[in-house]
Amino acid sequence: MRLNLRAKMLIFTAVIAALPLIVAGQSVIRVARDELKSAANEQLAVTVDKVTGEFNDFLEYSLYTPLDLIRNAISGEQLGFEEKIVVLRQGIADLPDVVVLQVDVDGVPRPITVVQEAYFDRLKAHFDNPLDVLRVDAGQFDMPADGRSAAQVVQIEETGDWLATVSLPIPGGIRERAATLHARVNLARLRGAVEGNPFAKTGSIHVVDGGGRVVFASDGQPWNQPAVLAKARDMLAAGTATVAVEPFTLDDGSISLGAIALTRALPFAVVAEKAEADAYAPVNDMIRSLAQWLAIGLVAALAGALLFALGISRPILRIGEAASEIAKGNLAHRVRGVASRDEIGDLATRFNDMIVQLNERFELQKFVSAGTMRAIQDSDARTVHLGGERRQMAVLFADIRGYTAFSENREPEEVVTVLNSYFQKLADIVTANHGDIDKYVGDQIMAVFAGANMSKHAVECAIGMMNAMNEMASQTSADLKIGIGVNTGEVVVGAMGSTHRKDFTVLGDHVNLAARLCSAADPDQTLVSRVVYDALPAKLRDAARALPPISVKGKKAPIEIHAFAARQMQAA
Repeated sequence: MRLNLRAKMLIFTAVIAALPLIVAGQSVIRVARDELKSAANEQLAVTVDKVTGEFNDFLEYSLYTPLDLIRNAISGEQLGFEEKIVVLRQGIADLPDVVVLQVDVDGVPRPITVVQEAYFDRLKAHFDNPLDVLRVDAGQFDMPADGRSAAQVVQIEETGDWLATVSLPIPGGIRERAATLHARVNLARLRGAVEGNPFAKTGSIHVVDGGGRVVFASDGQPWNQPAVLAKARDMLAAGTATVAVEPFTLDDGSISLGAIALTRALPFAVVAEKAEADAYAPVNDMIRSLAQWLAIGLVAALAGALLFALGISRPILRIGEAASEIAKGNLAHRVRGVASRDEIGDLATRFNDMIVQLNERFELQKFVSAGTMRAIQDSDARTVHLGGERRQMAVLFADIRGYTAFSENREPEEVVTVLNSYFQKLADIVTANHGDIDKYVGDQIMAVFAGANMSKHAVECAIGMMNAMNEMASQTSADLKIGIGVNTGEVVVGAMGSTHRKDFTVLGDHVNLAARLCSAADPDQTLVSRVVYDALPAKLRDAARALPPISVKGKKAPIEIHAFAARQMQAA
C-alpha cells in the first residue's frame, strides 16, 4: 500500500503520541495480569480446599463419630436384639443424612435393616420395593484387614440422588460372630454446599468421580471438558493429595484457570474453574480506560499534525500531479501555485526546468532510430563506443520515384508536407512489420529487420509500402511511386563517426547490394536477392517473378533477382 507524505506525517505523529502510552500501559497491564493470575490461582486453591474440607468434615465428624457410637453400642451381648433395633432406629432419627442402617452378621441369612421413612416414601414413587434399592449388598465391599471403614458411592438415576455407603466393622461382633455396620448416606447436603459456595458467582465448581461423571455442579449446567476431566481422573487414580492449579485449554479454544483437589473419605475430585477472561476482567477494564485516553491523545495530536501536514503536502501534491501529467506525455504541464521560499519551492523550480529539458530530449529522440536508442540503453556506461559487431539482418531501401518532377513546380513547404505524409504512412508500415527505420536520406528510406523471419518481414513490408503508395496516389494530386530493394546477409552494426558526432547504423557489402537493387527497381517494383527469395515462405515465392540477372556496381558476377509488384500481390 502506497502512503502519501501527509499520511506518513500523521502516522509518525500517531506513533510518537501513542508509543509512550502503549509501552507504559503494557508494563502496567503485564504486572496487573500477573497479580490477577496469582490472586485467581490463590482463590481457586482456597475454594477447592474449602469444599474438600466440607466434604471431609461431613463424613469424618458429622457421620463417622455418631456411626462409631452406634456400632459400639450394638456390639457384644450387653444389649438384647430389641434394644439394638431401638439403637438403630434412634440413629436414623438423629442422623437426617443417613437413609439406611444395615447390620450384616456372619451366618445370618438376612441382615438387620432400618430405613428412613421419609426417604423410603420418596422412593415409592419410582420403585415397587424401595428396600431392594436401599439394601446394601455386603458382597460388593472389600473390608480392609486393619478394620478401617470403607466408603463407596452410587447414584439413583431416577431421583438424581447420590448415596455414599459407609461400612464399619463392629468390634467384637454380635454373639461371637463377625458383623458389619453399613450406612447409606444421602449426599444432598454436600450438593447444597457446592451450589451455595460464594465462588459460584464468578466461577464454577464441579465434583467428579473416578469414572469422569459429574456428581455435583455449582451451576447445574451440562459440563464436559476433556482436559480437566483427564487431569481429575489421573489424580484420582494416583491418589494425589496435593492441590493442582494450572490453566486448561477448553474445546472452544478458550483458556480456563482451574484447581483440583481430592476428598479423603470419598472417591471424589473437586474442580474449581474460572474463565481466564473473567479472571482478567479488571485488566480488560484497564485496557479500555487506557484506550480511551490514548484515543483522546491521538485525536489531539493528529489534529495538530494535520494542520502542519497540509501546509507541507499541498505543494508536494502539486509536484506529484505534474509528475503524473509528464508520465502521460503532457510535457506542456508546469508546476504552479508553489510560492514558498524554501526547499519545496526550489524543488518546484527545478522540476519545471526538468520538464523543459525532457521536452528537448524527447524531440531529439525522434531524430534517431530505435536501434540507436537500444544501443544507448544497453550500454553500461551510458556512452555508446565507436565500433560495431557482425549480425545477420535484412536491409530494405525504398526510394520515392517522381519526387524531383513533383517538387519542381511546387513551393518547398508543400513539398515537405506531402513528403512527410508519405513518410508517416511508410514508417507505420515498417513498424507494423517488425522493422526499424535506420535513416531518411532525402526521399529515400533505409530500414533494417532482424530475427528468424527477417526476410519475410522485409518483403511483406515492401509490398505494404507499394500498396500504400498506390492508395495515397489516388487520393492526392501527387503522382509518386516507389522502388524498393531488399537483401539479407551479414552486416556490421554499430556506432560510426567521431567522438563528437556519431551515427548508429549498419554497413557492409549486403547493405550496398540492397541499395543497388533499390536503384535498379522500376517504379512500383521491389527487387530482392536470391538469398531473400530462398528464405521466403512458398506463398510469397509464388508471387515473385524471376528476372534476368543484373550487374551492379561492386559485384563482378551478375546478381540473380526476383521482383514483386503491388498489382500482382493485390491480385494474389
